[in-house]
Amino acid sequence: MSQKNKLITLFSVLGGLIVIAGLGGLLVYGVYYKQNDAGVTRLVAKAFNMPAAKVGNATVSYAEFLSVRDAIRKFTASEAGKQVEAVLPPDKELNQNILERLIRQELTKQLADQKKITVADEDLNTIFQDVVKVAASSTTPDVNQYLLSNYGWNENDFREQVLRPALLEQKLAISMAGGDQTKQNAMEDELVAMRAKPEVVVYLKF
Repeated sequence: MSQKNKLITLFSVLGGLIVIAGLGGLLVYGVYYKQNDAGVTRLVAKAFNMPAAKVGNATVSYAEFLSVRDAIRKFTASEAGKQVEAVLPPDKELNQNILERLIRQELTKQLADQKKITVADEDLNTIFQDVVKVAASSTTPDVNQYLLSNYGWNENDFREQVLRPALLEQKLAISMAGGDQTKQNAMEDELVAMRAKPEVVVYLKF
């Protein structure tokens, strides 16, 4: 290969690297500063498991953040959302609320693991029957179609994203209170203390 061709090849490679670096920079900026939800961003964020926050040794993924935001937006625009007059807050507040809720869920899970508290599938099934009843009384009586129409989730998504975290938090609060009225806020106090630790790092910039 001539010297000229070598230089052309080198500049082509460097140019390609610059373009890739530039696209990577735009992607990172779009995720962490703009909370972009474009198709390409979603694919890359999911493929590389891009974190929205770190909670100890665990992470809250950006893909999970988007999934919850999608569900909230869909519910607000759905018939079920209109019936309860659901209203979306401004984007910044919405994003902050979603991420803080996901961080809280992870902290709750870690605290529950320490206390050896779990949610049995039987408990989930019992609570899910209430969802089935709500769907049966709606214009979309099939529960799977009801969840898809109102949240964009399937049954398993709803169980794991909504029901299990809610039940786990309820069981943990009851366990930590232990029937003592003076300890009713024991779980809440512990979660606040855990949230304030440096091991919890938020990557999204609102």
